[in-house]
Amino acid sequence: MSQPWQQQTQSAAGFGHPGFGQPYPYQPGTAPPVPPPPARRTSPGPAIALTAAVAVAALLLYGFLTGMVVDLDALVEEAIRTGDSELDIAQLTWLAAAVGALVGLPAAKLAPGRPGLYWLAGVLALAAMLLGETFATAVLAAEASDGAESAFELFFDDFSDLWESWTENAHGLTWPLVALAPAGAVLTGYLLGHPRKP
Repeated sequence: MSQPWQQQTQSAAGFGHPGFGQPYPYQPGTAPPVPPPPARRTSPGPAIALTAAVAVAALLLYGFLTGMVVDLDALVEEAIRTGDSELDIAQLTWLAAAVGALVGLPAAKLAPGRPGLYWLAGVLALAAMLLGETFATAVLAAEASDGAESAFELFFDDFSDLWESWTENAHGLTWPLVALAPAGAVLTGYLLGHPRKP
């Protein structure tokens, strides 16, 4: 003759937990199955838009920061005193890795697991550095003109002259440092956005 507690155990094993629509097989001493976590959804559209916006912001920030750091009047006085016709303008190209990481962050966070967007961020980071150097030259030229023309006017109206000016005066380490921008963006994407195995 079975005991009441044995009948209750058999009932629970046969019909599942009360209150659930579908019964599930249950064995004494084992936990019920746990559903897998939902897959993480990616958003390539907003990631591309935000990455491009950050690249534009980075090149503008780079240009204005260069204008704040470089003392153009002191450089002119030094050139007059030494008789040197060329100004030795310090470049902030060593910030390229930070610029790349900043540009690569939106792609890593908004579109994880999409390597193509990491490489797109690398291209945008490279463009941000090259255009940032050109815009920095425009900022310095605007300061030299005592505000006769704004940096944005010079950047768009005399872009080819500004590009030629800074590329001709670039130091030997300028180009390897510039290459750190795309490398930093791609590395940021893979480190922060690539799905990791548990």
